Amino acid sequence: MKKKLIAMFLAASMAAGMLTGCGNAGDLENGGSDAAVSEEDAEKAETGKEADAAGETEEAKAEEGENMQGATPLTFWCISAHEPFYRSRLEAWNAANPDKQIDLDLVSVGGADRQSKLLVALQTGEGAPDFCDVNIIHFGVYFDFEEVPFVPLTDLVADEKDKFIEKKLNMYSYNGELYGSPTQAGATVVYYNTAITDAAGIDIDSIVTWEDFEEAGKQVLEKTGKPMTAIETTDMAPFQSMVLQKGSDFLDGEGNVIINNETNIEILEYLKGWQEEGIAVPMPGGGNASETFYEYFNNDGMAALIMPMWYMARIREYMPDLEGHIAIRPMPVWEEGQEYTSACTGGTGTVITNQCENVELAKEFLYFCKLSYDATKECYLQLGFAPFRSDVWEDEALQVNIEFFNNENVFGNVAQSLKESNAINNSALVPNAFDLVSSDVMFSVFEAKTATPEEALNNAAAALESQQ
Repeated sequence: MKKKLIAMFLAASMAAGMLTGCGNAGDLENGGSDAAVSEEDAEKAETGKEADAAGETEEAKAEEGENMQGATPLTFWCISAHEPFYRSRLEAWNAANPDKQIDLDLVSVGGADRQSKLLVALQTGEGAPDFCDVNIIHFGVYFDFEEVPFVPLTDLVADEKDKFIEKKLNMYSYNGELYGSPTQAGATVVYYNTAITDAAGIDIDSIVTWEDFEEAGKQVLEKTGKPMTAIETTDMAPFQSMVLQKGSDFLDGEGNVIINNETNIEILEYLKGWQEEGIAVPMPGGGNASETFYEYFNNDGMAALIMPMWYMARIREYMPDLEGHIAIRPMPVWEEGQEYTSACTGGTGTVITNQCENVELAKEFLYFCKLSYDATKECYLQLGFAPFRSDVWEDEALQVNIEFFNNENVFGNVAQSLKESNAINNSALVPNAFDLVSSDVMFSVFEAKTATPEEALNNAAAALESQQ
């Protein structure tokens, strides 16, 4: 295996530890479950939860073991917070398939530990599980193998491709083959604090374009003295989402560095303009997972937050005082009629490794567990993750008003915009690109103010090109 792969993986691990909001794990896109957590929060909590969950897991295994004679054994290294969902899908599978019983060994392994163990197992050719949850930050590392060490899943979605968010599938694809099943949509929306927008006389439903958003920000600042929004300085929001929405990225489809292209420079300059006008401030605490930011937003510090839908879970858990005056609306667009109306950021893909001995059964189960209509619906109901299948969005289970969020039908408000979501071009260089934007670009432009947007992106481009 190439030495470059090891370097990329180490960078990926660093990025995973640093990035706090670009989706380690989730997307509370539904907002329907009080117990819902983001995939990122799930990853962070894994280490602490594993010991507590061990007893429950052994009990569950013991109960299942009585009826497992003759079942096909399969192993699954998973995110701990997702284990109950996977176990429920296993129970449903075995109930529906008496002639194809599966004895699934679900092992909760912490995020960084899971990725490092998987890499070693795939490099040495032994010890890998049949299934594994792989974070998007790490996924592209495996494209640097001479052969991708995962089983292609393309045929599982071939007949239903129009029912999925295509770009979400593309995040886990390489050379035309799908290698991972997504967990959630992860599309970006805007969380408006209606106590502030109402006080400023803003009709949030009149905000269609980013120009409208900017003008509303000026009115909010004038009427209330508060900023419209905040920009992360230790992570990438809303820069990355706005870049993707405009059809750009940090790397192109061939893995070439485009982080300093004209579009990206213009967007970063646009955000810098917001800061200079006072309608945006550097995010308190640096990122969306900071206790400092929780307190700031919870205490009505600003009027709008631009984040993926999984952040609904975090708002309800850490910012309870916002209940009843947070309304969720689609991302504003650059111009009406543009190609992309939102952006998918973050996520975790479930793979079948090339060491699996029961590939066909594993593929059938993975479709049943995560890709089918019922699976994505159940993922919403159990974990609160918005489905990446658009045909599920019309299901009655999703068409409900959520009291916390202005007692509105969140999906009814944003579903149409989610259908045309863009996502990253994945490659082995992605972890390094994310790390540079999070740790260098955003901080130097918005916090330290030591570089212009063009200078910061040019520096990042040079660093990435030296690593190719």
